[in-house]
Amino acid sequence: MSTPEVLRKSKLVDKTGFLDVDQFRLQHVAYPNVFGIGDCTNVPTAKTAAAVSGQGGVLSDTMDAVMKGQVPTGRKYDGYTSCPLVTSDHTCIMAEFAFEGKPMETFPVNQAKERRTMYYLKRDFMPELYWGSLLKGYWEGPTFIRKVLHLGMSK
Repeated sequence: MSTPEVLRKSKLVDKTGFLDVDQFRLQHVAYPNVFGIGDCTNVPTAKTAAAVSGQGGVLSDTMDAVMKGQVPTGRKYDGYTSCPLVTSDHTCIMAEFAFEGKPMETFPVNQAKERRTMYYLKRDFMPELYWGSLLKGYWEGPTFIRKVLHLGMSK
């Protein structure tokens, strides 16, 4: 995977060819009026829609502060991403993790176990979440849901 040629040939990228942003604020390290999200950035996490969902609110907070002439102090991106691993016709492992592969499970069950519920979540709910909420800017990841399901005892 690589970034578009126009980006790779710019001064905005690091030595790997990805947009050089601060991994926690998503603001360019050399050009404070440049921001990045998703696959084009050098953020050390999987390039998934789940990662973008976790980055969206952070990017919004960062840009809002910068446009007001303030130093960004709001939310920081924690590296959240998710990879639903389909293991059979009706089971799935919902792998969710943060930076450095640290598990960051939304549900209060062992998500490393194959589950039918996770399969249906991936098959039936996630497409609606993606097309109906994420692409319209309404979904900023499962942080709130994770806190509720873990009774406020998780990130």
